[in-house]
Amino acid sequence: MTVIGCLHDQVDGSIESVAACLLAKHRGKAIPVLHLLTRALSDFSSRDLELALGHLEMSGDVYIERAPRVQEDTVVGQGIRSTDIVFFDTFPTILRKSLLYKTGVEYGDFTINHVLGCAHGCRYPCYAMVLAKRYGRVKDYDDWKHPRIVGNALELLEREIPKYRRRIRSVHLSFTTDPFMYDAVNKRVFPWVKDLSLRIIARLNREDIRVTTLTKGLCPFELTHEVYSRDNEYGISLVSLDSWFHGKYEPFSAPPEKRVLALRRLHDAGLKTWVSIEPYPTPNIIEQDLEFLLEKIAFVDKMIFGRWNYNGLADSYQGVTEFYVMCSDMVVQFCREHGITCYIKKRTPQSSKTTRSIFSVQ
Repeated sequence: MTVIGCLHDQVDGSIESVAACLLAKHRGKAIPVLHLLTRALSDFSSRDLELALGHLEMSGDVYIERAPRVQEDTVVGQGIRSTDIVFFDTFPTILRKSLLYKTGVEYGDFTINHVLGCAHGCRYPCYAMVLAKRYGRVKDYDDWKHPRIVGNALELLEREIPKYRRRIRSVHLSFTTDPFMYDAVNKRVFPWVKDLSLRIIARLNREDIRVTTLTKGLCPFELTHEVYSRDNEYGISLVSLDSWFHGKYEPFSAPPEKRVLALRRLHDAGLKTWVSIEPYPTPNIIEQDLEFLLEKIAFVDKMIFGRWNYNGLADSYQGVTEFYVMCSDMVVQFCREHGITCYIKKRTPQSSKTTRSIFSVQ
């Protein structure tokens, strides 16, 4: 038996055989790459180990805990470092005492945040990250970028649905994480996060509970399957189509054009779609054409528009109030012309209390 626990004749030199050997030995474990290197070098090269781990990562058999590396051109690197941790056929988890709760977000009802952290690393700043750090749930920005799923989420859901069923109008996924979180290294949605999200949605739909989702990742086409309610509403967050803005403020989220394309596929399949245009930046952050952005998403059923908060840049813009009045008017007029339900968030000029029920049953 080799030092990593496989028979010599099982490792024939191919990357596939090295990958199979690693998975068989370490399934269900979290192993530092340095530990794997130390134990494996007598059997195959560090390059073979890296290629094997990459093969397993692409197939969804391992999760490699690492912060994506961004160069000056915003291209995400795929190299594996000795300090990374490999989760074999598993994913980092936490346990919670509860899952469903009534949200204070103005357009929400009940919500579920079944992941701690978010790999997108948004720098507006991300208010969810700020709160998590304040309450000691994460140490810092880098810690926040390493997501952990709630390992007992489905168990909690079974227990809490009967408790809250009569009070629930809808459940939102999610306000402090992302249900279809983007894996910028492998250019896909994290399969473990997506799987848990889909299972939660299906379980809620079995109780005739409507679900709304919001993502900076990619809405999966699996949502068109009959197990999911046609009353669900699927949304993306989109405030700019500009690649510079994406690299600076939403560095590891899905590229904006890909978000729109994935959402359009759901719309074309007859599903309800929406877009959250928040936090919309002022011209001193980026100069852009709001009407051009609106035209790109003219197919959706609903839009939410909100100003840029929690950052002094927007408030330092001369004429900030007039700017958001103009933008709000443009969104309202565009939605009226295209038959789109519109909601302007509070603390944004032109906000209206009459639109607070944007996701109520109609």
